[in-house]
Amino acid sequence: MPTSSALTRARQRLGDKPLQALFERRCGTLATTVTPGAFAFGLRLVAWDGTALDVPDTPANAAEFGFTGKGGVNQSGHPQVRLMALTECGTHALVDAAFDAVARFSEHKLARRLLASLRGDMLLLADRNFAGYQLWGLARATGAHLAWRIKKNLVFVPLRVLSDGSYLSIMRTPAENIRHGQARAAGRTLTEPPRGHLVRIIEYTVTIHPQAGPPRTETFRLVTSLLDHRLAPAHQLARAYHQRWEIENGFAELKNRLRGAGFILRSKAPELIYQEIYALLTVYQALCALQTRAAEHGGTDPDRISFTVTVQLARLAVAAQAAADVTTLAAARREATTELLAALLPPRRNRQCQRIKKPSKNTFEVRKRDQTRTPSNVRYTLKVTKHPT
Repeated sequence: MPTSSALTRARQRLGDKPLQALFERRCGTLATTVTPGAFAFGLRLVAWDGTALDVPDTPANAAEFGFTGKGGVNQSGHPQVRLMALTECGTHALVDAAFDAVARFSEHKLARRLLASLRGDMLLLADRNFAGYQLWGLARATGAHLAWRIKKNLVFVPLRVLSDGSYLSIMRTPAENIRHGQARAAGRTLTEPPRGHLVRIIEYTVTIHPQAGPPRTETFRLVTSLLDHRLAPAHQLARAYHQRWEIENGFAELKNRLRGAGFILRSKAPELIYQEIYALLTVYQALCALQTRAAEHGGTDPDRISFTVTVQLARLAVAAQAAADVTTLAAARREATTELLAALLPPRRNRQCQRIKKPSKNTFEVRKRDQTRTPSNVRYTLKVTKHPT
């Protein structure tokens, strides 16, 4: 995929060894076969998804990156960079990442930049936004196996129902979708099998029993390239898909806990924004590596290592290591490992998170981007009211 002119200029300014190179050397998988929640069916669990990073509202950033929202409706308050990440579910480590202007690059476009990092020993998890004939074919061609959630209105005709309740079907080409849709609307039945990818469909429900209130049931549909129900039973695959949520936890660590709430990048020029993102991802990857090594040393799940405590320990230790040698760094790492294991989180509990937001505290009207500000310079008149006698 072509990169934007600002990203190209940033790389040229940084020379032959930019922060990008440092970031790419540090990226990769960290989990071993014994890391809890990192593997299923002999495959490394990875997930990809996108998020947005706010940048300062300068004319240069606005022109380069753009805003979310169309025609001023629900438009973001700041220009934004779209970040697409491929992460390891067991450790939250960044396998790869791509980012560019939110106005010009969708998650689907950026996902194509991550295809080269997929391997045959991976099981890629994704949400409902990604299921499509072309992207599925590109991801599957890397050798990686896929398990993606799909929307309820997508039509998959069963070819063969398997003993675990799942069934084989065809993910049709766009042309086949049109042809079969027209036939269905006209009441005609097509006898020949459609052209497309052979896939397996798993349908299941998850019932939540809260401590207060009635139970709530949600329906899920998965499409997977794991066609053998004996090697990957439907129930186990449905449980493995739950690990996709770990990428959301990773985004929370990157955007909220590493930089703090209300996180906005600092740079006012696009070239510096790209450098800042590379630096941010590099630091995040180093913290994930520290967490993972601490968990291995303590024989525990990386989920129980507090990311907040990891950030605090790193900030306290980094000031004394400006010119540290190998021995000093090793001692600092051992000390950090000891303190992380002494501050373990409790075992992960089942939780739910409703997709609702608290209403804003104030009721002030939102200013649109094309709305000019009222002049701030005014003239005051003060008059003392005379008390009646």
